Amino acid sequence: MTRRVSLGDLGLAAGFAAMGLVWLAGARDMPMWERETPGPGWLPFAFGVLLVVLSAAAGLQALRRADAPTEAPGALRKPLLVLAATLAAVLGLEVVGFVAAIFLMLLVLYALAERKPLLGSLLAAAGVSAALHLIFVTWLGVPLPAGPFGG
Repeated sequence: MTRRVSLGDLGLAAGFAAMGLVWLAGARDMPMWERETPGPGWLPFAFGVLLVVLSAAAGLQALRRADAPTEAPGALRKPLLVLAATLAAVLGLEVVGFVAAIFLMLLVLYALAERKPLLGSLLAAAGVSAALHLIFVTWLGVPLPAGPFGG
């Protein structure tokens, strides 16, 4: 019996690892710590490390798993949509700001990738975005990209 490696799983892991490297490269030019609070480079650094480590784990799991089931037609749609939404959020952080980029990414993931109802997707994306803003900007004082909307 031969082992079959899922190229889709490996490609997705490599894509997320590459995005993690982009986050790490962006964090390199920002201060990590300011007095007793995290600096603006801390969050992208943490996200970058998490993406690279989790992508490596997913890639290793794909390599170790024997005889992955054959992927159904259109099975790449969801992973590619997740990858595209995440990449768009990363690239849009400075353009539209953290809250708007995360809100749009979550909305796409909930409504299109998970095919949840639009109203529920809007409410969930707004709630998570607001909670992230409250935690990082208000409570922790992390200066996240505000964008043209000032939030």
